[in-house]
Amino acid sequence: MIIKKYFYKELVTNASKILIILIILLPVTELFKLINQAISGNIPTTTLLTLIIYGTLASFPMIITIACFLTIVITINRYCKDHEFSIFLSSGLSAFYWLRATMIFSLPLTIICGISSLYITPWATEKSEIYTDYLLKQEANLIITPGTFKENKEGNQIYYLENYNLNQGTAKNIFIQYSDNSKDSKTINITAKEGKIINKNGVFEVLLNDGNRTDLFDMKNESFKIHFDSFRVSVLKESSPLDSNKLEVSTLKLNQLINDNSFRAKSELSWRISIPLMMFIMCMIAVPISIKIGRSQNSYVFILPPIIYAIYENIILSLNGYINSGKITIYHVIFIHFIFFILTLLFVYAKTLPKGYFSIMRKK
Repeated sequence: MIIKKYFYKELVTNASKILIILIILLPVTELFKLINQAISGNIPTTTLLTLIIYGTLASFPMIITIACFLTIVITINRYCKDHEFSIFLSSGLSAFYWLRATMIFSLPLTIICGISSLYITPWATEKSEIYTDYLLKQEANLIITPGTFKENKEGNQIYYLENYNLNQGTAKNIFIQYSDNSKDSKTINITAKEGKIINKNGVFEVLLNDGNRTDLFDMKNESFKIHFDSFRVSVLKESSPLDSNKLEVSTLKLNQLINDNSFRAKSELSWRISIPLMMFIMCMIAVPISIKIGRSQNSYVFILPPIIYAIYENIILSLNGYINSGKITIYHVIFIHFIFFILTLLFVYAKTLPKGYFSIMRKK
């Protein structure tokens, strides 16, 4: 009992430290990813802070999985380096004792991971999409700001309105510049004394009156100017409204996935269930990997986990792809989890043998 309390105390201490580090690092990673999207114009820059929070919440199952696995590996490996584990084994505490203690420690974290995977992650993903869509619409409206030069997100159009009547949609002293991607490589400047801004099926158009159009040819250093009485130009395409019925499957709620009979919904449901199961099984696999028998296993602790997890995850992702195409069902995925659970028990049993199973095989 004293050993178990000592083991749990060290696990909780290490898990707290690792969780704090990961919670600090993940928003920084999300920031760099979102900055890249903001520079390309896919999202407004004003959404960065909120999207970082939503992205961190959506990635919380991954944080718990990494933290729990590293906690078990570091704790048991430290016992082995300080020769405490040899004393425990000689006292009759087999590898299965540590497996059972690890399962008890991992079970609450697995439940938290399951709740995050089934509820928090889709909720955060949905809120992120809705918030981004809302600000994109606001950005479309703010592009028409009187007295300020505005540029579209592609960077190929500039607008300026001196006066703008919101009720009538009329504007005075309008300037529009855009680049033509034709072979002549020309820049077009349009000026008009007045005009009217209309929203035609999600496309902002300006009906200009009494103005001039000047074509500037960059390659030839020439210009061409014409006067017009009426001219229509499209300045900005408004983002389409977000339809809740057409959201990605990853944002659907659990009851919606269960009631949805489509193969995409079944594949998404299988993946959400697989995330906590993979975490629980990987935490158990960490026990035989961390128990050091001989000096050669020092490197295995850092080599085997990424390889095993990569194989495990890719098998699950491949099976989810088959579920998406309707070739298999979710029960095939559950069967793979059961196989890895049996393999974990075999690995632990190998550690109970003198000097390890593979060492015995070499002597034979």
